Amino acid sequence: MYAYPPRGLCREAAARYLGIPTELFDDLIQLGQLPGPRLLCGASVWDRHHLDAAFEAFPTAGSSPAQASVSLPHDMADQPHPNVYTPETLARRWRCSANHVRNMIKRGDLSAFRSGGRLLRIRTADVISHEASALR
Repeated sequence: MYAYPPRGLCREAAARYLGIPTELFDDLIQLGQLPGPRLLCGASVWDRHHLDAAFEAFPTAGSSPAQASVSLPHDMADQPHPNVYTPETLARRWRCSANHVRNMIKRGDLSAFRSGGRLLRIRTADVISHEASALR
């Protein structure tokens, strides 16, 4: 037994993680409201961080139903996500300057962490969450 949760989940475990039946899980993937799997040696595995970000994009009870259909613009949705972003790689994705990304981090608009004490990194789940909230 490990002391940390698994990063990758099989289809059934991913549906269970979100608390929904596998049939609904499959439907939400087809609608583009949940991320598809990664392929690891031919096995379909869902990234827990991507599931978390997608879950955060769903509306809460009593909020506008229009918020449930959040999706990325076509050109951004087709780009695969790296494990983490640098300000430069995120700037290329968002077609802005790396300084703009750094300023967003300084203002608290975007979460980031320091790797090795100096290198600024942005988690993929934070990018997905920010993109989803920007489309609301």
